[in-house]
Amino acid sequence: MNPAAPPPSGAHLAPSASPLHPPSVIHNTRVLSSLGTYSSCFSGLIAGLLGLTNLNGFLLYFLTSIFTSIVLVTLKCNSNVQRYVPQSHSMLNTPEGGDATGSGSRSSKNWKGYWALTGIGQENLLGFLLFWIGSFALIHGKSSHPIFK
Repeated sequence: MNPAAPPPSGAHLAPSASPLHPPSVIHNTRVLSSLGTYSSCFSGLIAGLLGLTNLNGFLLYFLTSIFTSIVLVTLKCNSNVQRYVPQSHSMLNTPEGGDATGSGSRSSKNWKGYWALTGIGQENLLGFLLFWIGSFALIHGKSSHPIFK
């Protein structure tokens, strides 16, 4: 604590105030975004190299996303998602009839944090598709151009 800092105001002491430190949240969000992007691009590359098509390729994407989130939860978050992932503090994930002070069950509050760690979203899905299609076309594609016959 900074002894020269002003005393905390009522807004800081309110039960609904977020206990997260904004610079740490920004850093964690950047790291999680990067890891999700790398994971999805790598799984797209593997799916294309293996020649997976249709649902098999998407199954690989979902499995690698889930595996990546499990590794992040165990190694980086020490199985405490609520401490490191800001989505687990959302006011929208309080249970019916519960309040934002934490009277709901712990698992009902953390599902958004676990979902955020999977990295399944539009940005990562598009990266997966880009690498999947590109690597599949380079390895398994056939060209109709007369030079490449």
